[in-house]
Amino acid sequence: MSELPGMRGEAGDYGYQKPLGENAFLQFVQRPRILLILLAAWEIVGFLTEFFTSSPLFLENHGDGELALDGVLAGRALGWESIPLAVLYIYCARDPSRYPRIFWLAMIEQAAAIAAHLYHWLITGDFSFESVAIPMAVAAGLGTLSFLNIFQPREAEPRLT
Repeated sequence: MSELPGMRGEAGDYGYQKPLGENAFLQFVQRPRILLILLAAWEIVGFLTEFFTSSPLFLENHGDGELALDGVLAGRALGWESIPLAVLYIYCARDPSRYPRIFWLAMIEQAAAIAAHLYHWLITGDFSFESVAIPMAVAAGLGTLSFLNIFQPREAEPRLT
């Protein structure tokens, strides 16, 4: 039989498939320093939304002339906790190997953000799905990357000299 990738062999198995661990993008974003910078950037976005709440990203006209905090990033608009977290993530990004427990904080923070968005969407009805979808998706992604960084064995990150 053919030994080409993706060709079926005699035993019924499929040929070469790239394992998830060899995905270059996932390897890049799982690097501790890169993940901390991504976390800090997301916190900065959260902080900046405070200043632009009158933008169409956050306010919607519901037809009867009433404006509501209900745009695509509205669920991220009221997060002053973003400032100290962004500073902390940037500080720890200098030498992530000294601060491995920062990823526990990141994972807990992202889980809390998802829980808060679900509460405001499903329980209180403060936000529509479109207001919490993007913030929840980003929080889920960053939380998953933090989880992997905590529990996945990895080699030490190359040091810049």
